[in-house]
Amino acid sequence: MSLFRIAQVSDIHITLKEDEAAEGIDVVGNFNRILEQVVSWSPDLLVLTGDLCFTRNDAKVYEYVKAKLDSTGLDYMVIAGNHDKSAPLAKAFGYEMSGRDLYAVREIPGYRLIFGDSSRHRVSGPHLERLRKDLHTASKPVLFIHHPPAKAGVPFMDRKYPLMNMDQLQETLYTYPGRVPVFCGHYHNGKEYSFGNLDIFMTPSTYFQISDQTPEFAISSRDIGWRSIVLSHKIETEVHYISL
Repeated sequence: MSLFRIAQVSDIHITLKEDEAAEGIDVVGNFNRILEQVVSWSPDLLVLTGDLCFTRNDAKVYEYVKAKLDSTGLDYMVIAGNHDKSAPLAKAFGYEMSGRDLYAVREIPGYRLIFGDSSRHRVSGPHLERLRKDLHTASKPVLFIHHPPAKAGVPFMDRKYPLMNMDQLQETLYTYPGRVPVFCGHYHNGKEYSFGNLDIFMTPSTYFQISDQTPEFAISSRDIGWRSIVLSHKIETEVHYISL
């Protein structure tokens, strides 16, 4: 089986507004730094796993990000996070919606890549049903979705902003008879852990990282990162940080 290389970038939180504070962080500059490193790695696919927008849906941000991605010459896929809205994002990137969900499947040699939608802090019933069907006919599924499908040991995020119907998503993923790798973001943290038949790979933000040591919100680091994923007969993945 030939190698297929994927770069995952998450939670870029772009703002183009001068009056919008971003904790003194140059979010646009951070995104460009990450993008430069990703391009030098030459992936077969770049996946942005949500929260393109700083605090709320902004069509100008989608236009900016699309132009930047187009300029790289890379093949890419973008999904929505809770700071985005699926329909405007789909319109900006020329994607088709599946009902109210931005859901897509891509076949590559040996794997089925599934791109889910948790932008409303939950996974809808129709989304779960389609996911169930796509899992049943996949030899090796790989799910990309914004929210982690299980609590991750980041106390603030686990308590305040978890996926609202996490149990329903887990039940759907459990119907697959093997391991299901899930690549996500949302928690601003680079972690890898297993839950049931799920192997969960959380990718850090290009904004800041959230502490997994404190019950309340705290920034643990302003270093930024992205994740490389190599698919062959097995999955090899690594987080790459840039110190600022």
